[in-house]
Amino acid sequence: MKTYFKNTISLLAVCTLGLTSCLDLDPVVNDKIIPENYFQNEDDARAAVTAIYNPFVAGWGGSIFSAHVASYFMESNLVTDEMGLQRNDLEVVERFLWSSTEGNVTKHYTNFIKHVSRATLLMDDLQRTPMNETRKQELIAEVQCARGQYMFMLYDFYGTAGVVMDPEILRNPENEVILERLPKEEFVRLIENDLKSAASVLPSTYASNDWGRFTKGAAYAILVKLYMQEKRWQEAEATCREILKLGYSLQPSYSSVFSVENAKNNEIIWAIPCLSEGGEGNMWMTHIAPPGYPLKNDKIQRWYVHNTPWCFYDKYEKGDDRLNSLVGEFKYLPEGATDSVLATRDNYQYLEKGALPFKYPEDPKQTTEYSGNDVVVHRYSDVLLELAEAINEQNGPTQEAISYVEQVRVRVGLPNSIPAVATASKDAFRDFILDERGRELFCEGHRRRDLIRHGKLISTAHEEGYTSAQPHMELFPIPQNIIDESQGKIKQNPGY
Repeated sequence: MKTYFKNTISLLAVCTLGLTSCLDLDPVVNDKIIPENYFQNEDDARAAVTAIYNPFVAGWGGSIFSAHVASYFMESNLVTDEMGLQRNDLEVVERFLWSSTEGNVTKHYTNFIKHVSRATLLMDDLQRTPMNETRKQELIAEVQCARGQYMFMLYDFYGTAGVVMDPEILRNPENEVILERLPKEEFVRLIENDLKSAASVLPSTYASNDWGRFTKGAAYAILVKLYMQEKRWQEAEATCREILKLGYSLQPSYSSVFSVENAKNNEIIWAIPCLSEGGEGNMWMTHIAPPGYPLKNDKIQRWYVHNTPWCFYDKYEKGDDRLNSLVGEFKYLPEGATDSVLATRDNYQYLEKGALPFKYPEDPKQTTEYSGNDVVVHRYSDVLLELAEAINEQNGPTQEAISYVEQVRVRVGLPNSIPAVATASKDAFRDFILDERGRELFCEGHRRRDLIRHGKLISTAHEEGYTSAQPHMELFPIPQNIIDESQGKIKQNPGY
């Protein structure tokens, strides 16, 4: 969404200007719930709903999907074999050295709970808004999908939490309520109900200027993630099939999925809209590009923070088009030289620790650390591989399951190349799909969950040499101050 929305927000929002801008507003504190405090019309309601997306926006470190090392998105990458650090910014995450007092891994807990509470309040406010009922329910569904996404991320990192779903409790903060963490079954049911309810109402598409809002496909895509982690294979399969009905398709080339020139393409189910100006753009290229790397746009800043370890890079096959986006060697012109040199892991200092994951191609208009490449969160190839996995877990490597993996591989120049041994059994195909998901979805924030689902997160860390990784570290700790302040009501995750 790259249009601006301007309006005053009530109890919920501190800023609103679409997904790509923000106003500084003087807060209005209302200590009584009276009709004058509610939204007066659809414009008020729409502006408030737009503000619920603000925490997702790319840009700097406070954003969920920022390329900054301490974001939810990047920490999901850093604990896996697909991403490493060139410097010491967040080795505590990469090397599994965190504790319950490490703010970089515990901060998301309170932030996600806050976002859930804001969504709950907003849904209640919307119910009271005088406007077209059909449009009202669509806006409520957007917020409900956001709440489901926030709760899923909370569950993903920390397990369950004591979230408040009653707006009346939230409207009376002077009555302090410390909620114990919900039982797993109840928490999962809350996420599931939000996403299923949202999917039943949300449209499949929007007009171009509203691209980036939650759609039916986005709600289903998040729901599939939940079912996959819970190993509810039948429901995961059924939900994937619902997505297949919505008209998504693979793009002809891999890199074009992520390019500025091919923005809003039909493979993307949900993405975070970005601008190369205004402080809310995609910082991926800046975090990856090293000094001396031959970029066409010489205005792009180069911070060279991340790499992809060679152990992961070496999982790719020769001729895989995805290696054009995961660069293991390249020609460059050394300073003062007249002839170009082939840089490799053996002779180039910036390739010593790993390859360069240029997931997002250059934005020719980028002039700072921000590019206009939209941050892709959910896309169709992910769903194809999830569907293959769900079918395999129920019925083994059927021809249908194999065909979905084959679609993904044909696009990258590897037709009819799945080894026979990979489809010889359910276990063999499970392992092959895991590897294929890594190759296809590298650095998109999914591999941590994939490794956990397959019971391989900790063993993979050990293979990288991070022996401090322990089984309980599949979940991050609840902030220690929250545990202390609850006086025993909130229990810490085991092992911390």
